[in-house]
Amino acid sequence: MELGVRLVDDAEMTRANEHYLGHQGSTDVISFGYEDHPQTSHLTGDLLVCVPEAVRQAKRFRVQWEHELVRYLVHGVLHLRGYEDGTRRAREKMKREENRLMRNLRSHIPSPGRK
Repeated sequence: MELGVRLVDDAEMTRANEHYLGHQGSTDVISFGYEDHPQTSHLTGDLLVCVPEAVRQAKRFRVQWEHELVRYLVHGVLHLRGYEDGTRRAREKMKREENRLMRNLRSHIPSPGRK
């Protein structure tokens, strides 16, 4: 896997979201895949991740912002693997996989006070 990750602020994410996706405003993560067949074992892509959005959503869901940031990375990689979230059914499927991966990663994500 060759993955570039760029952590951005609201202004940069808004510009990217409007320019590349035609969506107004900011968002949490945008994935740019460079593979013709995203189900292959070798993925190449870039992720734009909005740190202020992770901080806001972490407060909303009462989790640490670092955990929310990791969730965005997982979500972005799932997009690179071909998962979509444009319909309710696709969103549910993607969310199940995202949650499964987050459970597997939980022991590897540092928490404040944990060594």
